[in-house]
Amino acid sequence: MKIENFKLRINKGFTLMELIMVIVIFTVIASVTFYFFGGFNKKEILEKDAASLTALIRNARLLSVTSKDASPFGIHLESDKAVLFEGSLYVAGGLNEKTVEFSREVYMSAYSINNGGPDIVFTRLTGETLNYGTVKLSLRDDSASTTITILRTGVIQ
Repeated sequence: MKIENFKLRINKGFTLMELIMVIVIFTVIASVTFYFFGGFNKKEILEKDAASLTALIRNARLLSVTSKDASPFGIHLESDKAVLFEGSLYVAGGLNEKTVEFSREVYMSAYSINNGGPDIVFTRLTGETLNYGTVKLSLRDDSASTTITILRTGVIQ
């Protein structure tokens, strides 16, 4: 009677199926991560653009209060940018003009300014404005928005 030695076969590698499953699992995890954390990045971009616009408006008011060049200053609003200008009326390419362009993901979805138009002009020395109201910035995919409020006193909320 012969006794056969049975040897255990030990595989020292991965099968193709195991490799495919690992790749699928990593792909699913990466997709979920980018989906959820991608929105945070867009909201940060919106907040950055809102902060830039707020700083530009405050700068225009400050220049009016300090009466630089004995002139009032204002902000001209467009859907993709805001322009600080010198004088009572906006003229493209004027002196002391400073532009803040919004990111590609952000646009000015609405504004409601007293007296209608897209300009906010601050009075010399007092910094008050007759063009008070709100400016709304939104993400292009409409997932978030923020509103900036300019009071009659020129203060921003």
